[in-house]
Amino acid sequence: MSEFPMEYEALNPNLYAQVLDDLELITSHKPFHILFYGSRERGDYNQSSDLNFYLLAHSTDQMKASFVDSVSKTLNRLEVVAPVNMIAGDADSLRHRFKIHEPGSIQLLENASVFYGEGIWDSLQSEWKKYKDKSIPKKELSSYLEKRIRFFKQQVSRNVKEEVSQLERICTLTLHVWAIKNIEDLSISELLMMDIPNQISPLFTNLYKFELDDTIMELLNLQQRLQTLKRELRWKKEISREEIYELKYKLISLRKDEEFLLNLWA
Repeated sequence: MSEFPMEYEALNPNLYAQVLDDLELITSHKPFHILFYGSRERGDYNQSSDLNFYLLAHSTDQMKASFVDSVSKTLNRLEVVAPVNMIAGDADSLRHRFKIHEPGSIQLLENASVFYGEGIWDSLQSEWKKYKDKSIPKKELSSYLEKRIRFFKQQVSRNVKEEVSQLERICTLTLHVWAIKNIEDLSISELLMMDIPNQISPLFTNLYKFELDDTIMELLNLQQRLQTLKRELRWKKEISREEIYELKYKLISLRKDEEFLLNLWA
């Protein structure tokens, strides 16, 4: 169990203790971890930053909607501090991701702290150390990210928040794939920066400025706008439907994505 891994000046210690106690009561097939990551863990957050958690649990548990829902509801009690965002994965999928140097997995292995649980995380970090200095398998990595893009394109958004998140992920992953295919000497630190929303644009415009074209510059601007909208939605701000449509068709145009366009008409 962790010892206060996040900024606590705005967090009631009694609430934190109660959240940990409630997590102890959740029934699971295998022990699970909750990792704390993102800007509030790194310390470069601002007033609009949310609390990012990664639920590392056995696939058998993740198949139980009641388990995931229980963890999510427990963490959501921290909404009094900031909006809570939780994603989930199992050890095998995370292991595959860091073996191909996927940016999101690197962010976790390099910067996350344990909010709850003990055991497997230390083992995964030890394994990661064996891979981090190996050459980046660019073909395998870009193929994996393109599959992720197809996954997000096929999602049916139930509300504006999900729609903006879908567009942001497609836009960001498109930038990742471009960098992997076009930048010769990518480093682990660059891949890590690609997973930090406010560092993507500086990374590209400073380090890759000679490789950039107008399309990538426009994608960078679009990615920044979508990130801003995600933050505003988490803080319950109103977003116009017209702006969402405009950003969606802008992304489709920049990607020259006829398949995505056809999906919208289906």
